[in-house]
Amino acid sequence: MHRLSQQKGKTMVSMKQQHVTRATAAVVAVLLLLMVAAPGGAAAQGRRGGGGGGRGYGYGGSGDHEWGGEGGGLSMDYYSMTCPHAQDIVRGVVFKALDKDPTLAASLLRLHFHDCFVRGCDASVLLDSTKAHGTAEKDALTDKSLRGFEVIDAVKAALEAQCPGTVSCADVLALAARDSVFMAGDLYYMVPMGRKDGYVSRAADTSALPAATLNASELIKVFVGDHGFTVPELVALSGAHTLGQAHCANFKNRLSGFGKAGKDPTMEAWMAASLAKTCKAGGDGATAKLDATSNAFDVEYYKGLQARRGLLTSDQTLLTGSPETATYVKQFADSPDDFFETFVQGMGRMGQLDLNPDGNVRISCRVLN
Repeated sequence: MHRLSQQKGKTMVSMKQQHVTRATAAVVAVLLLLMVAAPGGAAAQGRRGGGGGGRGYGYGGSGDHEWGGEGGGLSMDYYSMTCPHAQDIVRGVVFKALDKDPTLAASLLRLHFHDCFVRGCDASVLLDSTKAHGTAEKDALTDKSLRGFEVIDAVKAALEAQCPGTVSCADVLALAARDSVFMAGDLYYMVPMGRKDGYVSRAADTSALPAATLNASELIKVFVGDHGFTVPELVALSGAHTLGQAHCANFKNRLSGFGKAGKDPTMEAWMAASLAKTCKAGGDGATAKLDATSNAFDVEYYKGLQARRGLLTSDQTLLTGSPETATYVKQFADSPDDFFETFVQGMGRMGQLDLNPDGNVRISCRVLN
């Protein structure tokens, strides 16, 4: 979720690496509608489906989260009357895109994060730069590697064809991120809707994004102190780095400048040597995987931290920089369910950061109405 990029990789759909087809996506959509319609059903409650240990549609952790199923003017049934098939439309386009390029799961999740951490969840990251309004967020150096805009455009076009001027681009980002996580790891969670789109996008505002070089104390200040997350939510949201890759520009600081040791001593020696070769050959634009299974939403990220294989400073510091964050690294590595539940709670809180009640619904996500 930091200033990263994601490249093409092998197709991944579930924890078993199965290939999801369009037909499967359609069946899943029908099942979801049935669960949502059932009074007290798993999806309606935001709880684990089926009462067993499996994950899937309806899994939302054990009990109601602190951020609640609704809040900040948002509602689970916000479009029930005005665009009842909104979620199906979003899901259909996202599934089709990820079926062709599964690396886009990391990209769409990252877009939602970059949106909400800058001016709140108002789709400001989607606006194009103009002469009248200046350089937009997406053209800032920190956002140059963002991908997935064409998927959001396709989703919005499909929604406008069915429900003109109804579904906000900010809600599209939240739903696309959720559906990407499901495609990458079978984890489904409910998303309250009703966000409005903002009118301002400034490249300078991207300084609010947490840098890849932050240590544990700095991360706690940004996530907990500035934005109201809990420490376990910070560690869980960092776990989004189980997807995607990072540019050398974001981790080369760990490969030199540490006295006689040369490299960062918290990085495994063979990994540092391999990364040094990668960056020497490809420069700042070269990339490396964030974890060993970079297209699967799993707990390999935390296991990698325990083996000193975290790619970014802001990754490895969760284990070595603070006893408090280290506790949750170990917990999540041992318990996928604990990670998934806390991640869902963190995503719920993030999706309600600094909502703009005075916004509108853009017809095109790239330009103001």
